[in-house]
Amino acid sequence: MIPMEIDDRLFKTLIKDEAHKIVHVYSESPKIPELGDYVKDATLSDSIKSVLLKRGIERFFKFQQESIDAIRRGEDTIIIASTGMGKTEAFLLPIIEDILEHPHIPGVRALLIYPTKALARDQLLRINELCSIAFGMRALTLDGDTPEALRKRIYEYPPQILLTNPDMIHYSLVYSPSFRKIISNVKYIVLDDLHVYTGVFGAQVAYVLRRLERHLKSPPQYIGATATLGNPEETGRKLFRRDVRVIRALGGRRGTVYHIFIKPVTRPKLVEAVLLTKTCVDLGLKTIVFADSHRMVELMVRLGKKYSLDMRVHRAGLAPEERTLVEKLLKSGKICAVAATPTLELGIDIGDLDCVILTSIPSTYSKYIQRTGRCGRRGQTSYILTILGDDPISQYYELYPKDFFFQEDDYLAIDLQNPEVTKIHIISMAKDRSIRIDELSEFERRIAEELVQYNLLRKTKNYYMVTRKGSLYLRDRMNLRSIGERVLIFDRRGRFIGSREMPMALKELHPGAIYFHGGRTYIVIEFEKRNAIVEELKEDIDLMTTPLYFSEPEYFKEISSRKVYNLKVSYGELSVMDIVYGYVMKELWSGRTVSENLLKEELRYRFRTKGILIQVPFNPEWSSMSNAKAFHTIEHVVISVSRTIIGASHTDLGGISYPSGHIYIYDTSQGGSGLSLLLMNRLEIVLKRALNLLMACKCIDGCPRCIYSPYCGNNNEILSRRLALEVLREIIHSPGKLKLYASEERTGRPIA
Repeated sequence: MIPMEIDDRLFKTLIKDEAHKIVHVYSESPKIPELGDYVKDATLSDSIKSVLLKRGIERFFKFQQESIDAIRRGEDTIIIASTGMGKTEAFLLPIIEDILEHPHIPGVRALLIYPTKALARDQLLRINELCSIAFGMRALTLDGDTPEALRKRIYEYPPQILLTNPDMIHYSLVYSPSFRKIISNVKYIVLDDLHVYTGVFGAQVAYVLRRLERHLKSPPQYIGATATLGNPEETGRKLFRRDVRVIRALGGRRGTVYHIFIKPVTRPKLVEAVLLTKTCVDLGLKTIVFADSHRMVELMVRLGKKYSLDMRVHRAGLAPEERTLVEKLLKSGKICAVAATPTLELGIDIGDLDCVILTSIPSTYSKYIQRTGRCGRRGQTSYILTILGDDPISQYYELYPKDFFFQEDDYLAIDLQNPEVTKIHIISMAKDRSIRIDELSEFERRIAEELVQYNLLRKTKNYYMVTRKGSLYLRDRMNLRSIGERVLIFDRRGRFIGSREMPMALKELHPGAIYFHGGRTYIVIEFEKRNAIVEELKEDIDLMTTPLYFSEPEYFKEISSRKVYNLKVSYGELSVMDIVYGYVMKELWSGRTVSENLLKEELRYRFRTKGILIQVPFNPEWSSMSNAKAFHTIEHVVISVSRTIIGASHTDLGGISYPSGHIYIYDTSQGGSGLSLLLMNRLEIVLKRALNLLMACKCIDGCPRCIYSPYCGNNNEILSRRLALEVLREIIHSPGKLKLYASEERTGRPIA
């Protein structure tokens, strides 16, 4: 229902369109954080106060004042405050003050680490404005795009403040003695957008920071900054290996923001996204529309042309100069619409953004805040339009919208015992500088001994050193953003198109698959030896493919377990075999099945990860097929609902079920991401929400709104809402007197 006080052009236009309905509107009023001292009364140096006053900053927010005081006292600090509220000033001012007080210490004094090159470049101008306080103080960026001449100058005459990213530090520690030299006097290490460091990426960055510390003359002071974070103390211990001081600011919107849940009734979701974007642009609203996949943004731009909408793409996989151009065009107002993947959700400054459109509910509330946080930064009324679909999460939040807008901040999941990550960084550490054996934990020593056996490391009495084979192994594994093998994509002439990570590549690049890249449509001709050969389709075809596959856990080694509603739930290591045997051809816009096709040869891929095993009792009065339907459905719904509880995205978790009641839910990242452990610890809440979702749906026995998944390897067959509902009711409402039977032995065919 639309609040009575709303009366503007956008709402009037939306209401007139009967092809969608407005499900819910949440009006967020302006809320400024609590104020602190006036700048003129602060204990900062006169030169710093002068620059702040010239920039129009007359008073600190309380969180800024507390942050400045904590950092000056030498405390490791995490600052949590809304986008655009001045977190940069909060951590940078005490750093600048310290550099001013100790001008003769050579080299870089502060490392400001941003998740992306674009974000570091975007922040550089703002930071140098503050650095203008002192003659000769400067900040520079160092990343993979830094020209060789500038890189050489940085190494010869290092700035006091260096902006970079974790990937550059990882690479430079291994390959650049000059880098190791200029960072030896670093005192401050700042991680902005801290919420990004989760899963495998978080584990990799934790190791990069640890390796970085080995080259510093004294222990550094850590500072983290983010808009949202549910477990800052735990995050500090895992990333920084320190206890941290947490400083929070409440509030942060400068103008009224309308959060609108909107649901298409008579047209596909993709068309709805494009038409909403056109409506906003026609009303003069600068708009970003976010989608989770590169395929989706490419399709939106392609469809936008049919509606005379000038929309550009911003996504990973494009050349850096292409992304930078789009950012500049949007910031200058030369274009008013961008279709983006999460590459644009991090705080790149496009301050007069009026509207954000989300093609689906983001996987985490943090992502929602990050994608929408720049709306109305200048105090103007702004709009956030979230398109609900016929999927379980949309169904849940359509029924319970307040559960979305008033949920707690997301937790970061970081697994520091991922063997694949540990291998890479122990070899990297040894290549940075030989490792003393007592530097490693017991777990790390076991991994190091494995590496010695494979001749990737060499062991002396007290040290581990890298071998030539280890150096070669490392060269192909320098990507912090992923850990799986990569499949390279070429056209028939051998021209490089792009790459995808395994095991997802197996499901997107099998022979016959339709693949979208750079606004073009390709069909996969061959998949062999980790290369995919594609051919461009000259004519647009309104078709897409989804894989047919099954997965099988080949072993499960328990690490820990607990009881959940009298069910045994185990967390452990497992090996998963993915087998793609065919694909379904579907109409692009409607999703209707056109044909099912079998591959000439199955594609197989085995990987190690971590996950949970839920042993659900089977019903002896049901057939094997009925039990299989119930457990396969529970697997689907638990994975779907976990997005609302632990922030797992569509593809972060995989699932396998057996008719015997063995349900495996695992991290799709090789070695484990920590999400399945978080799921086990919050499984009671997930199961209750799963039950509510199944109870609320009015379908006969299963539909896209409750139990179907676009990632089901069985094309959403062998499912039953009714049977799963009966099992979950028994588990939750009668945990002490289950009339069902638990089976220790796993039987039947696996269903993914």
